[in-house]
Amino acid sequence: MERKSQSIRLPYGTDFFELNTNLPGLAFDVFLPDSPAALSDPQANFNAVIQNPLNSPPFLSVAKDALSAALAEGRKPRVVIAVADHTRPVPDRLLVPWLADQLELPDECITILIGTGTHRGSTPDEINRMFGSAAARFNVVNHDCQSQQDLVFVGKSSCGGECWLNRHWVEADLRITTGFIEPHFYAGFSGGSKALIPGIAGLQTVRHFHRASLIDSPDVTWAKIEGNPLQKLTREMAALCPPHFVVNVTLNRDKEITGIFAGELVAVHNFGSKVSLEEATVRVSRRYPIVITTNSGYPLDQNFYQTVKGLSAASRLVEPGGLILVLSKCDNGLPSEGEFANILSDSRTNSELYQFIMETTVTKHDQWQVQTLLQCLVKARIVMYSNLSSGDRLITRTDHTDDPIATLLEVVAASSVDTLPVAVLPLGPLTIPVVAQ
Repeated sequence: MERKSQSIRLPYGTDFFELNTNLPGLAFDVFLPDSPAALSDPQANFNAVIQNPLNSPPFLSVAKDALSAALAEGRKPRVVIAVADHTRPVPDRLLVPWLADQLELPDECITILIGTGTHRGSTPDEINRMFGSAAARFNVVNHDCQSQQDLVFVGKSSCGGECWLNRHWVEADLRITTGFIEPHFYAGFSGGSKALIPGIAGLQTVRHFHRASLIDSPDVTWAKIEGNPLQKLTREMAALCPPHFVVNVTLNRDKEITGIFAGELVAVHNFGSKVSLEEATVRVSRRYPIVITTNSGYPLDQNFYQTVKGLSAASRLVEPGGLILVLSKCDNGLPSEGEFANILSDSRTNSELYQFIMETTVTKHDQWQVQTLLQCLVKARIVMYSNLSSGDRLITRTDHTDDPIATLLEVVAASSVDTLPVAVLPLGPLTIPVVAQ
């Protein structure tokens, strides 16, 4: 826990909101994950780990074996690197060229496949920000989960889910994924097989992966890998057409690389998740009547859909019936794509809508995020500070403020307690609060 006497800088878009902590009637406790120093020479570290990877031969040996058939047939090798989309801070502008340069193949042999999941495709400007000069070197493709002609059926999971994956991936000679390992409210930790499921999966597969009964499991939660049925399912489906090689990273608060993990998918994710768990976990002695959170700033706070992650982190820490104040810029709205806004706009009450979601036999696109938001609303009142339009604000099922300080002082004025404890999560979903029992 960190304490600051005058103000706290809360990430808000690409900037910060300065939260004054010199307020009467409030006592602030700040909880931040560890922030290890950046690797002094990340490229040298990358070169070292791909030569001595986890549960895998060295990268070039893997690549040679995977590409041997294409070279023997005299055809152009097909290399696909599956990456995260514009909502994730994965340093692919570094990782992709480092991987490609190791292969010593013509640039036209390499396709960057952006794992959009059910999100919209990344725009040209976003692609340039994500990959820098590499955006012009390689073929860059946005996955489209609803384009059936671009999907290939690769099998079924043990629970009966059909697995459809992007055709570029399935037909590639060499399949590589990159990713960022951080706490995740469903999968325990991001990275690993999530690059494929849901990253480059068809909508039917994503719906099965996010069905209400699975999301409702108490084991589908932050920081849990072992015994997490959703993590088990993503790994099982990924194994139907697995990557030949995986490179995942951990990042510090400044989004600098602190660790690089390479090799076989499960080994990489398990090891990196253990590192992330140590860095992200904060021990907390109590729950708080007020929790202030963010969505860790840009790029994760671009819309309200993603903001549910920060709310989910705060809900672990708030007292029943308390207040969650979330600062998330949401420049891209709710967003407009998908069915998120339509489901939120349903005329049912929160409890009625939640019951409807739990009883439905057809999982709607984005229903899972509404389900989690409704779970948070059962625990606490939610007030948002954002750039959402007035129309979008009416849909969120939360309250809104244009002055977070005034909102806090209103709570103080209505309280019968001399001093209200306030927990602050400046990095929201990058923090795993564990409350002492």
